[in-house]
Amino acid sequence: MVADWRRFCNVTDLAVDSHAVVVSLPGGRSHRIHVKEEVDAYRLDATVVGEAVASTLEDLPLETWERNRGTELVGFRIDAKGRLVGTAWVPFAGLTPQEFRTYLRTVAAECDRFEFQLTGRDAQ
Repeated sequence: MVADWRRFCNVTDLAVDSHAVVVSLPGGRSHRIHVKEEVDAYRLDATVVGEAVASTLEDLPLETWERNRGTELVGFRIDAKGRLVGTAWVPFAGLTPQEFRTYLRTVAAECDRFEFQLTGRDAQ
């Protein structure tokens, strides 16, 4: 039996909202991470920019590919809805609360950083 990820989020910078966690970031920014339980891991997904913004960014596929070359924990993709999404998988085996929180904070920070790089603002 896998521990309920919601119990891992009982700290001040994480707020559970249904099947998501809102991660508070420096500067008053925040990012929402959706948590999905899969067979042997949690999948963490966060929207970097929605379709309305993504469709205006001419070089987005190339910028996404370049960003993926430089990251190890978070992968970026354009989903079926045309949004730019960051994703990470957290294996259940040996998972600790600290490790899960590290994944959440890293996904939030990387997605927020990429969002700011692309738009110059908090687009969410």
